[in-house]
Amino acid sequence: MKIIGYPDDLIPRVASASLGTYRTRQECADLLAGMADAEKAFGSITWHKVMLLALTKPEPLDEDTIHVYESEVDNAIARVFRKMKMLNTLAAAASKDLGALAKANPKDAVAKKALAATKAVPGVTAKLVKVLEDAIDKDRKDIKARLAKDEATHEKQRKAAEKAAQQNNGGQFVNPFQGKSLADILKSSKLTLLLHACAEKEHNGENIEFLSITRKGVDQRGALKLYNLFIDPNGAKSLNITAQQRNDFSNGIGTGTYVAALKDIREHVELVVSRDTLKRAQELGEPALRKLGYK
Repeated sequence: MKIIGYPDDLIPRVASASLGTYRTRQECADLLAGMADAEKAFGSITWHKVMLLALTKPEPLDEDTIHVYESEVDNAIARVFRKMKMLNTLAAAASKDLGALAKANPKDAVAKKALAATKAVPGVTAKLVKVLEDAIDKDRKDIKARLAKDEATHEKQRKAAEKAAQQNNGGQFVNPFQGKSLADILKSSKLTLLLHACAEKEHNGENIEFLSITRKGVDQRGALKLYNLFIDPNGAKSLNITAQQRNDFSNGIGTGTYVAALKDIREHVELVVSRDTLKRAQELGEPALRKLGYK
């Protein structure tokens, strides 16, 4: 919460000037005394307790900070709210008294000015209360958002620690490919990328790309793109497959029978990857895998 200024119209010496010679009338004197009491209550707000500087810091928001804030709201600011309500009651009494005077003496300019001043009090108190309420509402929303952010950060750190613990079994690094089939690996985008990095070092990354792209099959339009990229011997990522496999796939695109040829090619590439690339990847130690981007 930013520091909020106290309204000039509720300061006794300012209000006293507006009341003029009628400041000594009992109702007006009571109103001025109430204003002094309200100003004192407002001055008792310990602003550093409600400014929530902790929200600007990266450290998690602690419960003590929230407790101090809520205590100040429940005590000091709530007391100001009560004083504002009291001022409205006192102002109403003063307005009634001054209204009678102004009615009895239509030409009494001082009475009219004093009456206008007392009638304006509820509007001023309402504005101050609204400003404080809005500030508190914003603070609580900010606190809620910050707590959610801190919780998300904590959960992320917890998962990272949990993952690190899983990667280390009794202090020993666990290769992420261990115990996993090629099919399992291709279901994980992270492991697929890591296996692709391993394959790239052996200059056959196209095998992993092909298996990843075709894992859920391809439609007829996609089959043509697949041919141009992977099946065509002149393709940018041409696979190491037989001429018969290339022809079967090419001939099947027009008739829609390429699916069987695709299955045959996938089985061939899967065999090569499982036997060579994956086997070597499963033997890599932590330094090598970290170097390839494993986190």
